[in-house]
Amino acid sequence: MTAGKPPTRAVLYARQSVSDPEGIEIQLEKGRALALSRGFEIVGEYIDDGVSGYRARDEKTDFTRLLQDARERRFEVVIVRKLDRLGRSLSALEALTTAKAQLVTTDGEVDLTTVSGRLVANVLTSVARAESETKAERRVNRNDDRRRDGIPTSGRVPYGYRWITTKERAERGTDEAYELDDERAADVRGIFEAFLGGVPLGSIARDLNVAGKRTVPTKRHPDGVPFSPTSVRRMLMNPYYAALLPREAPKDGQHYNQSQITADDCVPGRWPAIVKPEQWSAAKAKLAHPDRKTSPGPTRRWLLSGLAICGGHGKRDDAAITERALATTGRPAAADLTRQEIAEAAGALAEERCGQPIRTGGGEKGIHSYRCGSMAHFMRRGAPLDEFIERLVIARLTAPDAAGLLIDRERPDVDTLSAELTRLEAVRRELGDDRDEGLIGRVEYQRRLKRVDEKLSATRGELEAGSLVEPLRGLVGAPDVHGVWGQLPLGHKRAVIEALMTIVVYSVGQGNRRNMTDEAMANTLSIVWRRSDGSAAPSTDPARQPAPTDELSRQRERNRQRDGLLSTPNCPECLHRMEPAGIAGEAPGWRCVECGRVVRV
Repeated sequence: MTAGKPPTRAVLYARQSVSDPEGIEIQLEKGRALALSRGFEIVGEYIDDGVSGYRARDEKTDFTRLLQDARERRFEVVIVRKLDRLGRSLSALEALTTAKAQLVTTDGEVDLTTVSGRLVANVLTSVARAESETKAERRVNRNDDRRRDGIPTSGRVPYGYRWITTKERAERGTDEAYELDDERAADVRGIFEAFLGGVPLGSIARDLNVAGKRTVPTKRHPDGVPFSPTSVRRMLMNPYYAALLPREAPKDGQHYNQSQITADDCVPGRWPAIVKPEQWSAAKAKLAHPDRKTSPGPTRRWLLSGLAICGGHGKRDDAAITERALATTGRPAAADLTRQEIAEAAGALAEERCGQPIRTGGGEKGIHSYRCGSMAHFMRRGAPLDEFIERLVIARLTAPDAAGLLIDRERPDVDTLSAELTRLEAVRRELGDDRDEGLIGRVEYQRRLKRVDEKLSATRGELEAGSLVEPLRGLVGAPDVHGVWGQLPLGHKRAVIEALMTIVVYSVGQGNRRNMTDEAMANTLSIVWRRSDGSAAPSTDPARQPAPTDELSRQRERNRQRDGLLSTPNCPECLHRMEPAGIAGEAPGWRCVECGRVVRV
């Protein structure tokens, strides 16, 4: 080096497609050794870890920054390990040459300071590109073969799973690509059960966020982001949670069209399922149902907002309700009306007088309040009403006949249907083998195939219908219903209330109503209970029965003992409790409080 001449300024560039700090450091060490041997002064290092050399690099990469610095003449030489570390195409080399920067590789293959060196560089770049294309083609073919065997390619891992590397699979002696992340897998199960139980997407997302949950971390968001209705919807549409792998991989830069994927488009995946395929299919069917509201609407923060309805102006009009019930049923006197008929009349009258869903707000600042949706009929404190309804729900779920709420006589036997589905799929495969071996002709094959496919479609439909999860499951029959209820998120509580009852709310009237007894609270409501199949069949009104308090419960027990009701039978039709039915001139018997059936002794 000539005395007085400043040393040549050089920079190091290191790149690799798969992120690995050790590989980057090896490249840098070799570059530093070359700079030391040539007498270059290292003025910077540029690192692209986990960046493909085959694709164009955006403005966020260090290679883009390197080109900009080269144009500004901040250095004269770029040192890389090998030419393919710079890029897999001629464009990267041409861009560097245009920026008037010289390239030197540590393996001695390239030296752009000479014409012959530039010629060799062009040839080597072309060879590198051909090698990369060959590897890419082999990789695509290998991935297609693996996909047919149910093994997914690497990429973003779904929430609830952990990726098992190729090395770990070899050590374990397994082909499974994913293993369960138990905590997040439980979240996924909860999402499916809540949605199939009637909880809105917005409420599910809010409950996850309140619990401190976040989505899968990414480079841009290393801690994940809060859940949203859209992210919850994508999870419900994802076949991976049912251990199903789509046969066709998405094209480069694209994503699966999840709404178009069906079970028939997938192969069984080699990883543990978080939910049953029937649950996934049922969730997809529910999301795609034309009657489903697609606008997310407001995320509910209170128990009864949007669920209960307004009964109209003023306090509850028992006289008008009784008159409506008599007119509807044709009974001669009010004493002959059942609780079911009275509640049904109250609900119908409320629909006529207002019937709008109640809303929150309008009261004193900082005080939870409810008001009529039209803002014309009532406004009342919300906390006492919420607490009363919760006590009423718990009392219903702990009643002796609560098990009847889970009875669904139209529900298919899921285990039997799953076995039948497996058998039919095996029959379909055997038909194809028989055709290939010449045992049956084309016409006979198509005839049998059509019949098997029809049975497959019908069985899958029954399975989807049988996989719906009631919001009451897990509550009915629980040893501590009160404790389980207290742990439920708000969205699940609202789904339970919607499944059990319709609530009609009236004005509480004038005066101090801050410390209302349960009996007084019951007189400001009408409850239309639902049957176990979800149909709107009213059964009882809290104003016509003791309120659910400890003292009144004891009184209720004493009354049952007095009237001999401890041996009350269940209705043979709907399995609900029956009451004594003594009608003048007829034999004594029992009347069902739910469906009205009378059984004579």
